Amino acid sequence: MTLALTAEKIERHRFTGLKVENSTFHNCDFSGADLTGTEFIGCQFYERESQKGCNFSRAILKDAIFKNCDISMADFRNASALGIEIRSCRAQGADFRGTSFMNMITTRTWFCSAYITNTNLSYANFSKAVLEKCELWENRWIGTQVLGATFSGSDLSGGEFSSFDWRAANVTHCDLTNSELGDLDVRRVDLQGVKLDSYQVSLIMERLGVAIIG
Repeated sequence: MTLALTAEKIERHRFTGLKVENSTFHNCDFSGADLTGTEFIGCQFYERESQKGCNFSRAILKDAIFKNCDISMADFRNASALGIEIRSCRAQGADFRGTSFMNMITTRTWFCSAYITNTNLSYANFSKAVLEKCELWENRWIGTQVLGATFSGSDLSGGEFSSFDWRAANVTHCDLTNSELGDLDVRRVDLQGVKLDSYQVSLIMERLGVAIIG
């Protein structure tokens, strides 16, 4: 189905489980909508003239897929997004505060599931988000807000991290290989269990004034 909607309030079950391609949603309100298993492919959720995104707050995005979409400036606050896939998208300035990527089994045991790959996350807000052991590779993280976020054990390889505050987030046990690490200061960031490649290590050592021979 191909649609062009403007300023519409989306009914709760209108798109549940459907495949929606090459559609535009300008200033639409998906808040509280059930988008479980819904696929959006090649869709536009950002209106350039008004610079406004769509509202997905409190939406159910379990196993939802956004592929080759523009979800810039979208509001995902307090959405349920276990198993969400965001691939090859533009998501500049999107707000993920309070978004849950987590399945709580008991109060002490839980796991996360999300696939956010090859996506522009510049200036997006992941403050206090928990994205542990998730696939988060080949993303742009320029100026992304990550205060209190937990990425422990996730694959962050191939990322571009400029104007990124490494001290603000937990990146222990992450795969950072093949990433541009920007201003990473190993003296101030807990890098326990982190994977780095030899080129990254040589750059980090150079910054510390250590020369690596051979």
